[in-house]
Amino acid sequence: MIKCVCLVVEKEGKLLLVQARNRKRYYFPGGKIDEGETYTQALQRELKEELQISVAEQSFNYIGSVVGEAYPQKNEQTELNCFSTTEDINWANIKPAQEITDLKWISKFEQQKIAPAVMTWINKQLEYIHFKPYKEDLIPDIEKITITPADRRFTKTPKENIELAKSDSERHPVLVYNASQQCIGFFTLHEGEGVAPYSWNENAIFFRSFSVDTHYRGRGYGKRIIEGLPGYIRQYFPHINEICLTVNDDNEVAQKLYQRFHYLHAGETLLEGRPVYIMKQQL
Repeated sequence: MIKCVCLVVEKEGKLLLVQARNRKRYYFPGGKIDEGETYTQALQRELKEELQISVAEQSFNYIGSVVGEAYPQKNEQTELNCFSTTEDINWANIKPAQEITDLKWISKFEQQKIAPAVMTWINKQLEYIHFKPYKEDLIPDIEKITITPADRRFTKTPKENIELAKSDSERHPVLVYNASQQCIGFFTLHEGEGVAPYSWNENAIFFRSFSVDTHYRGRGYGKRIIEGLPGYIRQYFPHINEICLTVNDDNEVAQKLYQRFHYLHAGETLLEGRPVYIMKQQL
């Protein structure tokens, strides 16, 4: 598996793609991650090497990962860890380095020009989600999230979590949106005292109060949120090296979901008087 980072820039249904060494197919700006580099460090370096631009690490926002067929390598897979940037870059003035033979806007429908892994990303956009740290102007979205009475057995409502976060700076509420900018889910990341009962690791974070709006269930969003969580944490909490969570001992659906994404059973305890399993994943 070839692990890469890349920058996704989209405008009016077209993607900004590069061509290297006159190869037939175009792909996202970016490249392989060197040993010891973080994802954002690697992306910053690759953009400097390929496009001769300096982009601040803090401007990168993780937007998801896909695995697809490598190009031009044969019989190999590549993992594209995709980021956007908040920097306002005048792409018309970019002068690529010598190894890049072309930089152009290409329609997502021009499949014959686009590298296979990028096509995988395009196809996955129908399933695209992204995370937003909670801010006060997002309260209307919080108020629209609905969960069932049965959900209350396992978690507090998003509004209750927001109230708790107002008096606890170690709680970090997060909203989840789909490609249509609809708020489809919510969770809280809890540092310090929040994770202390479940892990001795000072660099652990507690994933709690996870819920998907009842109107958007059955579409695979829960799976994609758990899949995207490590990338979000690496972006916003780079010091964190462990995700810790609890799941009710009778919530078998959630247990299987977490196990699928490499969370391991780490013990048992009580949470608000209910027996729960502790599960952990190393980053």
